[in-house]
Parts: sequence; C-alpha cells; structure tokens
Amino acid sequence: MYHPIIFTSLMSRQGLIDLLQAAEHSLSLRLELRNCSSHQDLLNLASRYGFSIKLCDLENENSSQRIEDWFENSKIPPIRK
Repeated sequence: MYHPIIFTSLMSRQGLIDLLQAAEHSLSLRLELRNCSSHQDLLNLASRYGFSIKLCDLENENSSQRIEDWFENSKIPPIRK
C-alpha cells in the first residue's frame, strides 16, 4: 500500500503527464500554455482544466526526466549466444 504522501505525489505527477498529453491533442490548450508566464499561471491553468498539479511537480520534472533518460540510455543489450 502506498504511503498517502507518496501516493499524492505520484498522482500529481501523473496530472502533469496527463496535462502534457492533453496539450498534444488540443491547440487551444497549447496556446494557453504558451501564454503562461509563471509557474502559478501554469498551475492555475491546469486546475481550470481539471488537472491536479503541484509546484513541486514542475520543480522535480527536470530531475525526473534526466533520471529516466539516463536509465533509457544505460540499458545493457542482452548477451547473444
């Protein structure tokens, strides 16, 4: 079972992922995202669209992406017999 704080963090990071996926399919959302000039603007926009995102998600996304990229690039190919 997830600890409530960890579960909330996972859910809000998922909200950020969901927002980005929605933006891929919505020109109007992409235009609104481009008009965001601060983290707070982005959080307010996400909330208006029903996405649960916290400031820490935005701050941690760069680190998370770098870690994911490292794991993806560090895969060791299987040994062929």
